[in-house]
Amino acid sequence: MEINEFWHECARLRPGLIRAAARYGVETEAEDIVHEAFIRAAGHRELDLGRLTPFLVSVTKRLCVDDIRRRVATQQVGTHRRLLPVPLVGPEETVVDREQARWIIARFGRLSERECFVLFGLDQGLSHGEIARLLGTTRRATESIASRARRRVRDLVARRALRDRVPGD
Repeated sequence: MEINEFWHECARLRPGLIRAAARYGVETEAEDIVHEAFIRAAGHRELDLGRLTPFLVSVTKRLCVDDIRRRVATQQVGTHRRLLPVPLVGPEETVVDREQARWIIARFGRLSERECFVLFGLDQGLSHGEIARLLGTTRRATESIASRARRRVRDLVARRALRDRVPGD
C-alpha cells in the first residue's frame, strides 16, 4: 500500500469515524481516538487498503471502550470511600491527642481494655489511623473510643471534685 493512498483513504474515512466514536460516548475525545486509530493503522505496513475501513472501525470501537473504562475507573477511584486518600493529621493534633491521653491515663478510673489500648497508643504518638489498623477497626471507631474514655475520666474527676470539695467554697 502506498503511503499517499493510505492517508488519502484515512482523510476520507475521518468524518464517519469521528461520528461513530461520538456515538460510542466519547464525544470530547472522538477526534483524538480516531487519530490514534490512524497511527495504529499506519504501524501495520502490510495492511491491505481494502481492509483499512474495517480495521479502523474496529480499532476506533476498541479505543472508545478503553476510554470509557478508563473514565469509569477514574470516577470510581475518586468516589469510593476506601480508595480516597487518608486525611493527613497535622502535628498539632498528634500533640493534643498525646497530651490528652497522658492526662486521662494519669487520672483514669475503670477503663475498658480497648480504651486503655487507644489511650496508650495516643500517648506513644500513634495516630488514630495507625491504632485502627492495630485494632482491626476504623479511624472513626478509635476516635469514638478515645472520646468515650475522656468523657468517663471527666465524669470521674467531676465526682471526685464534688466529693473532695471543702464546705464554703
